[in-house]
Amino acid sequence: MAQPDKDTRAAATDRVAELKKVRDQAHADAENAKATADEAMWKAIAAELDAKTVLQRDVVEATGFSRDHVLRRTKPHRKN
Repeated sequence: MAQPDKDTRAAATDRVAELKKVRDQAHADAENAKATADEAMWKAIAAELDAKTVLQRDVVEATGFSRDHVLRRTKPHRKN
């Protein structure tokens, strides 16, 4: 089978580069969405802890995260 000519290869290379750009943007958007969701969750959990409506061990049980992880993630959002 013959190799594609220079112009065909250049056009295909451009298309591949655009596909990679779209994929990279989708990945960045997903990471941003995850970070936003994490921030909202930890702020809300911190508010629950501050309001004393839940104990840290309840959060650990409900989320499956370790006690240390819950402490580290909620600490920046705690008022107490």
